Formats: sequence, C-alpha cells, structure tokens
Amino acid sequence: MTSDDQLAARRADVDLKQKLLADLLAAAKLEAVVLLMPAHVAWFTSGLTNRGLHADSERPGIYCNGRQRWLLCSNVDTQRLFDEELDQLGFQLKEWQWPGGRSDLLYNVTSGRTVAADRPFPNIPMVNEHLRPWLRALSAYERDRYRLLGAEVTKAVEATGRTIRAGDSEEEIAGQLGHRLLHRGIEPAALTVTADARGEKYRRAGFTPAPVSRACVLQATGQREGLYATATRCVSFGPPPEAFRAAHVLAAKLLAIFRSYTQPGAGVSPVAEAMDVLLANTAFAFDARLAQPGYGTGRFAAEELRKGGQDEPLAEGQAVVWQPRVGPAACADTFLVTATGSEPITPPTSWPYKRITARGVTTDVPDLWARDA
Repeated sequence: MTSDDQLAARRADVDLKQKLLADLLAAAKLEAVVLLMPAHVAWFTSGLTNRGLHADSERPGIYCNGRQRWLLCSNVDTQRLFDEELDQLGFQLKEWQWPGGRSDLLYNVTSGRTVAADRPFPNIPMVNEHLRPWLRALSAYERDRYRLLGAEVTKAVEATGRTIRAGDSEEEIAGQLGHRLLHRGIEPAALTVTADARGEKYRRAGFTPAPVSRACVLQATGQREGLYATATRCVSFGPPPEAFRAAHVLAAKLLAIFRSYTQPGAGVSPVAEAMDVLLANTAFAFDARLAQPGYGTGRFAAEELRKGGQDEPLAEGQAVVWQPRVGPAACADTFLVTATGSEPITPPTSWPYKRITARGVTTDVPDLWARDA
C-alpha cells in the first residue's frame, strides 16, 4: 500500500467513525460530543499518538457535531499534530494557549449546547458505554495496521531472544528489547524479563538486575498508532532445567487450547476451566489461580475480560492476548477474533515452534528454544 493509499484508507476510517457519532448524536438528540480519553481520541483519529511530556489536562481532545470534526489542543502541540498526525484527514482546530489551560476552551465548546463527553462534566451525559462496543472491535483499516504492529513486535522479541547471552541481566535484556521496539517506531508499553525460575514466584515480574543463568522468558507489549500487541518467547542456554521444560510444555498446550475457544460470543470462563483440567494432577495443579489467563487488548495494553464477576463475550474484530503461565514458563501471544474463530497476530516467524491441534484448531505455538550460551 502506497502512502497515498494509506492516507485515503485512514481518512475513510475517520469518516466512518464520524458517521457513527453522528447517528449517536441524532438518536440522543445531542448537538456534539467531546472526547478526551486517549483511547477514544486514538480511536476517532485512527491512530493519533501523543509525544513528549503531558499533564493529563494538556492532552488533545476531539470535538465533533456529526457533520464536522475539530482537534482540541494546546498551542504547544498544534503544529506537530497537524504535520505528523492529522494532515489531510479533514480536521479543523480549536486551540487553547498553554498559560490559560484547557478548561476555558472546554467551557466555550460545551456552554449553551446539549453536549455529551467521555469525562465527567456538570450536567453533561457520559458517552463511554456507547463508545465501548466500537472501541472493542477494530475496523478493517485498524486490523491491517494491527497485523503490521504484531509482526514488528514479534521480530523485536525474537531478535532479542536470538542474541542474548547467559550472564546478561534482566535489565540488560529489557534494554535490548526496548531498543528494538523503539527502532521500529513502537513504544514499549510493558516489558517483562524473568531469569530462570523467578517467574514462578512473580507472575508480573518486570525486570531486575538478576543475571540469567539457564533460562529466560521475554515478554513485550508494544504500542503504535494507539494499538497494543503482546508477544512472549522462552529461551534456554543449553538443555533447559527439567521443571522449566515441563512447565513450558503445559503452557504451550494451554495457548493452543485458549486459542481454540477464541471466537465471537465466547467468554473467559471456559478458558480458565480448561486450564484447571489440564494442570490437574501435575506439579502445577494450582497455577490457574495465580494469574489471569488473558486480557482484551488492541485498543488497550490489557483490559479485563470479566466485568463485575461476569464474562464479557468476545466480539468479532476484538483483539485478545492469551498468556498461560505455568511455573517459571509462559506462552503469550495476541489473537484477533474473526467471524469463524481467530487469527494469530504475533505467530512465530524466526523461532522454533510446535504445531498443536486443540478442539480442531491448529496453532503454531512458540517453542522453548534451547540454544548455545
């Protein structure tokens, strides 16, 4: 796709979202909507990304009356946002001067009008629940961008796994991983590097000065154009410790099982139950209680799949990251829910894998790579 084609596709996507808001405003008998939450702004603009250091009250927003659309932003950001983010996308401008702040501009665009917003304002209805279904399902344009993001996150994780050495610290490895993401224009949203058996004790481990001796789990969540994708790979230096190998075998099976349940209308409960069944009568029988099996993703780095104790059914076009963690090992990859099942977004490309069939669905699951130190 040429840059002109991409621009045309993105503008068409923004036009489609404006039409959704126009229908919402007409149905609710409202004049306009104000969007300030970063995820909502990224959704409506099909990828606007903030740069630099912002207070929450300085972040750009959107004003839309269903017929036209405006960017709300500080004079500090106007030039870059229109040069690098919104050029030729049909946005007009409502600007505030940084010494006065955003509040006066928001008062001016809401005062005397029947307006909805995604943040609390006195006597103004909230629009968040109306937006939620649209945010969960990625548009056709966003799915194409998402596949590119997933491929680049995968390359960064796998390249790091191929080049690290025994004795490197978790911090050093995280630095390499973050550098590879940034080199591809991807912002590291979350990095986890767990040396040897540290992941067995801490399921959200981050990274520390601890050196890697025998085995390592690398996980990265990268953000670009307002979208998030996650991938994990496990590597050992020489033959892996037996406990690590056994844990990874189970985690790999679970990832394939989790993927087999991924389809429109499915919930997280069958996935959690499948984990209990597979791990029963193993050394890891209680591991299902120690961490969530997965999250909604795409528009967010991680979003719970259960609200108020109830499963939230998956929707076509929604992205999920499944992350079975067993003992010190983990297998996490991102999938896109399709009409008939799911599509891997971060499948192994330059990495050993196992082809596992679960419930009639075949998945290429990243293997534990035993390589030279």
